[in-house]
Amino acid sequence: MRLVTRLILAFLLVVLLLGGIGLWTGSRLISRAVFDEAQYRTELDLRGGRAILEDRLEQVQRVLENAANRSFIKGLFNGGDKMAARLLLERDRVRNGLDVLSIVNAKGDVIMRTRRPYNVGDSRAGDPLVAKALSGEAAGGFVLLYPQELEVEDPWLADRARIDVKPTPRARPRGKEVQTSGMMLWSAVPLTDENGGRLGAIYGGVLLNRDESIISDVRDVVFGPDQYEGKDLGTVTIFLDDVRIATNVRDADGNLAIGTQVSATVYERVVESNRPFYNRAFVVNDWYLSAYEPIRSPAGDTIGILYVGVLEAKYADTRNRIRGSFIGPVAGGIALSVLLGLVLARMIARPVRELDVAACKLAEGDLDYRPRRYRSSPEIVRLGESFRTMSDAISERDMKLREQNVELEEGNVRLTQLNGAYMDMLGFVSHELKNPLNSMIFGATSLRDEYVGPLNAEQKKIMATVLRNAEYLEEMIAHYLDLSRIEKDELEVRRRNLVLDQEILEPAVSQMRSQIDAAKMVLRKKVDESIEVSADPTLLREVVDNLLSNAVKYGREGGLIELKAVRFEPGHEKEILISVWNEGEGILPENMDKLFGKFVRLRQPGARHRKGTGLGLFISRKIVESHGGRIWAESAPGEWVRFTVALPRTDASEKE
Repeated sequence: MRLVTRLILAFLLVVLLLGGIGLWTGSRLISRAVFDEAQYRTELDLRGGRAILEDRLEQVQRVLENAANRSFIKGLFNGGDKMAARLLLERDRVRNGLDVLSIVNAKGDVIMRTRRPYNVGDSRAGDPLVAKALSGEAAGGFVLLYPQELEVEDPWLADRARIDVKPTPRARPRGKEVQTSGMMLWSAVPLTDENGGRLGAIYGGVLLNRDESIISDVRDVVFGPDQYEGKDLGTVTIFLDDVRIATNVRDADGNLAIGTQVSATVYERVVESNRPFYNRAFVVNDWYLSAYEPIRSPAGDTIGILYVGVLEAKYADTRNRIRGSFIGPVAGGIALSVLLGLVLARMIARPVRELDVAACKLAEGDLDYRPRRYRSSPEIVRLGESFRTMSDAISERDMKLREQNVELEEGNVRLTQLNGAYMDMLGFVSHELKNPLNSMIFGATSLRDEYVGPLNAEQKKIMATVLRNAEYLEEMIAHYLDLSRIEKDELEVRRRNLVLDQEILEPAVSQMRSQIDAAKMVLRKKVDESIEVSADPTLLREVVDNLLSNAVKYGREGGLIELKAVRFEPGHEKEILISVWNEGEGILPENMDKLFGKFVRLRQPGARHRKGTGLGLFISRKIVESHGGRIWAESAPGEWVRFTVALPRTDASEKE
């Protein structure tokens, strides 16, 4: 991709990313501001609705207080005309919009009702508000009247309170299909004589079920008559439990949504948790910015919900209009930024492209090409001058490097020749020393074992030292011969199928037996004698010899050596494992990576110093790898070390 294209894409990415973030952030802020303000106003509207209901309750109480002070009411308790008193009291009830207005005596028994069939004689002493009034204190609040209580007051009230519950989306499942109780604005006031003696009480209230007048009063005061897209902008509802008993919300058919339910989310929050709910909510068939709060009885129990809300659609349209006025200028700014980015990208890319051409020429070997000069930013100008200076320096150094390269090639040839001569000499010398050394070892062994005559203790000690050094020289010569073959890539693997224990392990143990006994060590074998392997017997025997020799050299005197060979272990199903374990000082973790290097002789704290070429493990690794296998070490420092050789299983080695 060309630089100018990449710069243009980079500018576009940055501008579009920042512009997108700005648009998204601005839209979010606008949306939040609009809806937060609308929700706040809805919460204020709810307080207004609550205030109107409480004011209506106070009006009921004032009607009762005025009636309680009228003489014809008190005359009822002194033989006054009950018919005339009832007519006057019924007129007060109708004039003041009350649904119930009745009188009880000091025992709580009803002595007068103002609604047909004018039932009397039943007791209202169990009514908490009436009982409070009989004790001398006026009281009021939201109460529930059950169907039987409404029937006694007036069967028409019981029929008005009855509401069929309608299935509503998002509402909770409900057992009852009919709501029969009535929610009342209820109040009771004490009746006293001229001397303050208690005569009884007067009680009354307004049935909220299907009461459109109260809902209209709340709507008109809080929202006014405004509509939006044919719907009332503001909605008000009174719920008894979760059922709408008075509302101006309309269903899809345009009828008042009496009998529909509040959503399960709102019910759980307001009725069950007894807390207000301020948020958007789905009301019957549309979304509203809503505010709900509990309606509580005088005892503090939540018996219903007061709701006010406004159509979300109005504020969504307001938000969209504000967004539209915001997006236009921002989009214009983004477009202008993109154009400026294109111009800047081309200005930056032109001199850089010229430098790119010059660099390609230089890479192709044209050391005489120089880039054109542009009047651009100081950095680009300095870059061009630096490139020209660099080109001049490269031309000069190229000549010097050519001369030095010729010298290096000649030196490399000489080094190769010297290395070959060194390897040849190493192999020749090691080979020539091998036979005389073998003769020396044979002679020294004969003397030590007194085949040619007895030796005294001092002589035996000297011969043991001579023989030990000769064996070390023999090991060193064998290692150097192997190193010579490895370095010259002449290590030849002559495989054949062989019985591992019979042809490799047991001969190696027999050869090392004298050294093991001299170190007072115990060798324990755990070998499957039936294992066969395809390998070079001479090379594999050398690996086992090296591992056993190291176990004797570096193991703990009097300690244990364990030689193990198995056909199968978990994780090694396709390999034969040969391991040599010994007690000893082990190997420090930091020395593990050095073990199989050339001429490596580790210094371990607490370990005995032993002579060695530092080639045994290096040669063993090369031999094992030439067989397609692996070798590794494990150790617990201060306790033990284990070397493991893993050779691939062949058809011969897999026989059961």
